[in-house]
Amino acid sequence: MKHEISDEKKFKVNNEVIPVKLGGRYNLTPDIQIEFIRIQHSIVDSAFAAIHTPDGIVLYASDFKLDRTPTVGLPPDFQRLKKIGNEGVRAMITESTNSGHYGKTPSEQIAKDLVRDVLLGTEETDSGVLITTFSSHVARINAIIQAAEEMDRIPVLLGRSMERYLSIAQKMNYIKFPDNLEVHGSRNAVEKALKRIAQDGKKKYLPIMTGHQGEPDAILSRIANGETQFRVEKGDKVIFSANAIPNPMTLANRYALETKLKMAGARIYDNVHVSGHASREDHWELLRMVNPEQVIPSHGNMQIHSSYVEMAEDAGYVFGDTVHIMRNGEEMVL
Repeated sequence: MKHEISDEKKFKVNNEVIPVKLGGRYNLTPDIQIEFIRIQHSIVDSAFAAIHTPDGIVLYASDFKLDRTPTVGLPPDFQRLKKIGNEGVRAMITESTNSGHYGKTPSEQIAKDLVRDVLLGTEETDSGVLITTFSSHVARINAIIQAAEEMDRIPVLLGRSMERYLSIAQKMNYIKFPDNLEVHGSRNAVEKALKRIAQDGKKKYLPIMTGHQGEPDAILSRIANGETQFRVEKGDKVIFSANAIPNPMTLANRYALETKLKMAGARIYDNVHVSGHASREDHWELLRMVNPEQVIPSHGNMQIHSSYVEMAEDAGYVFGDTVHIMRNGEEMVL
């Protein structure tokens, strides 16, 4: 968090950073307390914020998935969520990103199995392999590193964000890295590493990088554009262990990236991934568990919010009365 604040360029943040613990409860004023309830998401140590006031609890529930078999960290604190539901939640503000996706979001354990299946489930073991995912997704990167060990390849993390997140994860004992792991953060170090991989033999290494959104200056895009010493050749595998963020610019960038990789002869493995966001039935379960008086979906556009409202109406909420769509900056009196 301190790194993120120090990197902020648009505005200055001088607030004191106070370390908190999952399950902890802290005084904001004599009458208001904030409690952090353990949840699961693609970022480790995610939490819901329950704001305790004299008039009841306001629960901020974003972002999350109800993962009962996570590969890093503990499952959500369901007992505590049920308990605050019994105590009385006046309002819940919750993410709605995948509320239009029917069913339940699979566990990260499923993503780990998908990664292993793609990386290990082939007889073509001499080709080059590149894999891209979110730099903040410590559990996914850990699964990829473990698969690299089984492949007898050296895992190579490329990029500043990879270096930052994984060094913090190691310092905080979330994961343990193998001795042969390579991490290269600076652009110059990345270029040298890619050149060495190309010279030593691609089959010895598993490069792990960002760039799955097709960002023009990301490492994967530079490789696809022929701007590095590492050349994608016919039969090389490029694995996307992340989904494309559904906005027009990102989708266009991702399409352009995949097109260039295919033209170079790469075999594309798309959507080797499970989401970090709750699907429709997860939202239904949370609603029934917490039983808030008022519900406000967030983290989505009007179409996504409308999907959440439709689901909430199935649970007995009434649009405009107990479930609301609000724009940024709007206020509501409970």
